[in-house]
Amino acid sequence: MRRSVRNESGQISILVLVISLALLATTCLIGTIAQAVVTQQRLNTKAESIALAGAQELEFNQAQACDVAIEFSTTNYGLIVDCISTPESIGIVISEPTPNLFLRTFFSTIYASSRAGIVAENSLNSVD
Repeated sequence: MRRSVRNESGQISILVLVISLALLATTCLIGTIAQAVVTQQRLNTKAESIALAGAQELEFNQAQACDVAIEFSTTNYGLIVDCISTPESIGIVISEPTPNLFLRTFFSTIYASSRAGIVAENSLNSVD
């Protein structure tokens, strides 16, 4: 009986290389996704502060609430906002380009929205 002898030296090196590349790719992907999540959270914070700035004006001058919010956004963040105000609340929508070039292929812009309002006087004294 003849046995064929195959040289198996070096196979573990290839396996280690493949696993290392897979771990490196996974780490890069997780970092990219984390960057997008942090950008989204920062944009949400900006939207909330802009909406609160506009809501402070609602009680005194509802017609200028959006103007105040837009001025606050431009002055503090350099962002252009979409604003809708009613007598009770103000809604803000802002957007920024996706910071990561890889993620830009899937979604080019990150959006955030926020709504802030004032409480009506008669709802403070009512008991439900």
